[in-house]
Amino acid sequence: MNSRKHTLPACLAAFLSLAAVACGGASSNTSGTGEEAAKPALVMAFVPSQQAQTVLVSAKPIADYVSKEVGVPITAQVPTSYAAVTEGMTSGNVDIAWVGPLDYVIGHDKNGAEPVTKSVRKGVAGYNAFIISRKGSGINGIKDLKGHSFAFGDPVSASSNLYPKYFMKQNGIDPDKDLTRAVNISNQTAIATAVCNGTVDAGAIYDDARTNAGADTACPGIMDKTQIIFTTPHLIPGDPQIVRHPMNSAQKKKVYAAMIKLGTDPAMAQYLKALFTIEKTVPASDADYNEIRSIVKTVNPGLLTATPTPASTPSASPST
Repeated sequence: MNSRKHTLPACLAAFLSLAAVACGGASSNTSGTGEEAAKPALVMAFVPSQQAQTVLVSAKPIADYVSKEVGVPITAQVPTSYAAVTEGMTSGNVDIAWVGPLDYVIGHDKNGAEPVTKSVRKGVAGYNAFIISRKGSGINGIKDLKGHSFAFGDPVSASSNLYPKYFMKQNGIDPDKDLTRAVNISNQTAIATAVCNGTVDAGAIYDDARTNAGADTACPGIMDKTQIIFTTPHLIPGDPQIVRHPMNSAQKKKVYAAMIKLGTDPAMAQYLKALFTIEKTVPASDADYNEIRSIVKTVNPGLLTATPTPASTPSASPST
């Protein structure tokens, strides 16, 4: 009787083990402790707030720096939208990302993404959003936007979408009804040049996308031809650098250390500056972005439950 009692569970356990393998239950991506195994290579994604190739020029040396510290190859990518970065992290195809504060909040809600560091500009870990117009357009303040065309940024951009819409509403402008035409352009350099060239009457950018590489080439004299008609009254929380939550804990620890070291290494300052006009990065926490969550509730509560658009084929690191 006793031997039979022990034999049946053993047979059952063996059967279940074989069934798990047959059904794909056993994964080479998990270690003996049940957590994800360390990856032999990682992917670092960057939001497309400028032209992909412009971003990648600085992104590759940054990825190479972190790669050396972590000990595995890291590929830099610029997906086609902000949401595609979140989707890549949710699916496990992106491990580290440089994102805006709103897409971090969305990503954290969707996949548990963790902030490691945040960007510092002009000595502070935050930045302003601008609304700009072409000089001579008659748009000299946010209330003048009614009846005009407008360029917003990516739907999950804080500086060029969430905050401008919030402050439009605070000033009696309904962005869904009071604008004659509204377009979305992920590349904020392109928003600035669209205003400069008269393609739209006004647009929203981060401070100050008009100085990005290529802006003055696309519209010579952009700083003289455009004007800031609204600045956010307080800083938007600094854009974070984030990691995928399920990453192997030992590997994640190395990534954390590498990203923190990167942020204050004088040798990397030129790449951070060229990337997204970043002076340095400092440690970040999830609580830093509670203000974003509060504003989302006013502007578009569905953002925290919406499913991001699937990622298109990203731009890979340029060869060197």
